[in-house]
Amino acid sequence: MSGPKTSRYKLTAAQRRALIAQRERERRAGEANAHIIHLTAKLNSAKKLPEAATEQAKALAERTGSDNGYSELRKKLEAAADAEIEKLSKLKKEKNPDKLERAVSDAKKALEEINRLRGELDGIAVQNIRQLRENIMDSVDEAVSADFSKIMTPAQKQLRQDKLELSERLSEISSMELSEGLRKDIADAEKKLVQIENADFLHNFSSMTVSALEKECRNYSELRSQYGEEYDRLIAEYQALCGQAGIEPEAVLFSRNAVERLSVLISETEARLADSDEQSYISRCIDEVMEDMGYRLIGNRSVVKKSGAQFRNELYSFGEGTALNVTYSSNGNITMELGGTDITDRIPDTSETDRLTEDMRSFCGRFREFERRLQEKGVVSEHISLLPPEAEYAQIINLSDYEMTEEYERFSSEQTVETAVKELTEDE
Repeated sequence: MSGPKTSRYKLTAAQRRALIAQRERERRAGEANAHIIHLTAKLNSAKKLPEAATEQAKALAERTGSDNGYSELRKKLEAAADAEIEKLSKLKKEKNPDKLERAVSDAKKALEEINRLRGELDGIAVQNIRQLRENIMDSVDEAVSADFSKIMTPAQKQLRQDKLELSERLSEISSMELSEGLRKDIADAEKKLVQIENADFLHNFSSMTVSALEKECRNYSELRSQYGEEYDRLIAEYQALCGQAGIEPEAVLFSRNAVERLSVLISETEARLADSDEQSYISRCIDEVMEDMGYRLIGNRSVVKKSGAQFRNELYSFGEGTALNVTYSSNGNITMELGGTDITDRIPDTSETDRLTEDMRSFCGRFREFERRLQEKGVVSEHISLLPPEAEYAQIINLSDYEMTEEYERFSSEQTVETAVKELTEDE
């Protein structure tokens, strides 16, 4: 039975387990790398301190001779963050999941310590604002008693105090675990606050900008405390799976529904990856067995029909002027057909049909050997259609429809050797 043969190939249980183990190892490495990217971003965020807090510490030190240790602690935090970032940057080419997972565990511990330092700094920043406000007010009183030209009106005094209080509120929320977007909003608010010199405008800024920002930051911080750890784990796993599958991950920003969405995406991507891995392994085994049996890959093509159905063809040498056409369909079916070769669409004549029918018969035993060798590699077949070697299945394969990888002979009933690809090139 060596007419066209359509089969669906699948893996043995043992080979499927081996592929699953390999995929799991790749997933672990990819997930660890995704964690490293996220941890690096968090480390960079932790060492990025508000400009206002740095300026206030500097102003306090100039006025009192002390910034309550802010500058020294800031340098310590930056050095610790930079050192950890440097360690993580050296793992870009690492593939060992065990080593990568150890590095992630160590980086998480380092980040905890750095966040502790950041919490201390934010606390000192609030303390500095309060002391700076008191110092400024004391200085104003001294200036008033010494020089009436420097007298501040009550409204001016109140405006300065209100601005410092708003700065303190912004500093307090900046110590929360926030998104980069919210941190940018706080930084922008701090810059706008410095420029305000009108009490009414300051009042509006407090109620419409600062209060709204406080609410948004607290909501985000509460969500992070509830879902943050699970989100970080799932987003890393999802991105690792997308990397394995070679697809662009969907952008899933942190939100109340993000965990549920990521769980769905992970399930879908895992199923897609499992099928893709299995089909890729089967295709690779077919290539290897064909080569081992002496059939060279001489051409290929990919086709998308109007219906949207896709299939891929690989063309292997068989005999003088004949080839085996292997078709991979999008539904998982694989069809093998033998045909003569030419550089035009045509039907074989009677003598060519007789020869092709004989070649089909000769392939019968080779096909059984082909499937035996596939089984040794853990690939077994489910036959869908095995048609007999009859004249009605004789065909001519048009090489001009394929991307040829080497020159090949045209088919003729007399078995004369004609180089199809060379002639095709000359015609062009």
